[in-house]
Amino acid sequence: MNDILHDIVLSSNEFKMLENELKDGKMAKSILLISKDEKYSFYFAKLLSCLLFDRDIKDESENYIKVFSNSHPDLKIYPSKGKLLVQDSEDIVFESAVKPIFADKKIFIINKIEESMEAAQNKLLKTLEEPLPNVYFILTTKVLSQVLPTIRSRCTKIELGKIKDIEKYMPQQNKTLALALSDGYIGFAQKYASMENLDEIFNSTLDIVTKLKSSKNVLKFSTKLLAFENEKELIFEILSLIFEDLLYLKNGKQNLMRLKTSITQLESVEREYTVEAIIEIEKLINKAMLELSYNCNFNVVIENLILNILEVKYLCK
Repeated sequence: MNDILHDIVLSSNEFKMLENELKDGKMAKSILLISKDEKYSFYFAKLLSCLLFDRDIKDESENYIKVFSNSHPDLKIYPSKGKLLVQDSEDIVFESAVKPIFADKKIFIINKIEESMEAAQNKLLKTLEEPLPNVYFILTTKVLSQVLPTIRSRCTKIELGKIKDIEKYMPQQNKTLALALSDGYIGFAQKYASMENLDEIFNSTLDIVTKLKSSKNVLKFSTKLLAFENEKELIFEILSLIFEDLLYLKNGKQNLMRLKTSITQLESVEREYTVEAIIEIEKLINKAMLELSYNCNFNVVIENLILNILEVKYLCK
């Protein structure tokens, strides 16, 4: 997989742009990478670190080997687990003032900055704005709007694009469904393709849309989905995509649907959902996803969502 990510990152427009900026001496010292695909953005950040250390990508260089074996003394990756804490930020500020040991630069990768405590982000402001000449910061985020405006304003923001011709990087097993769900993000595509229960998760989620007829069924559907609690983000992505495709179907835009293999099931219930209902349900899904981000109980969230979908479905007829 790393070989595939390596090739994709190096051929991306974003990486080529940064290569040119480095050669011209114009690369920013604080960079914020934006992508829903955190696996891809993290790999991008590590490969960018190699570029900074060597001013080129050299697979055989000591810097490259140390970066990808997680043993480079001048590359610091935060947080080590969970969210970035105030103590982590204090460590970063202190470490950034210490001279490099092995290379001529120090690089800090801070993953999922949007999940860190506000106080931890505030501690970094001055250091991000005025880094020392040999210090670089590479931050990643899945949701730019959740990053403090003061952090955003101090970084050069780079949105990592989706992968074109992503299917050529995919194994045959689970390829069709994995591609549809991934929406051009290679990390998601490869993860979904390797999941043995992907079809089961998808069909259990699709059943909510196609088979939910009464409040008596809510417990049955929520209990079934509870078995996949570790993949709750995927469940909500599937549910959101189903209603997105249902809206395309109602508007006669089948060519835009990503779940073309499920078109028969969606056609069978298309009349049960008005456009108004679908729009309201999509709002409910987004609200439920936000509740999960606040660590609300998954069973409660999914049960309430299913009940609300049923209610909206009949109120908007």
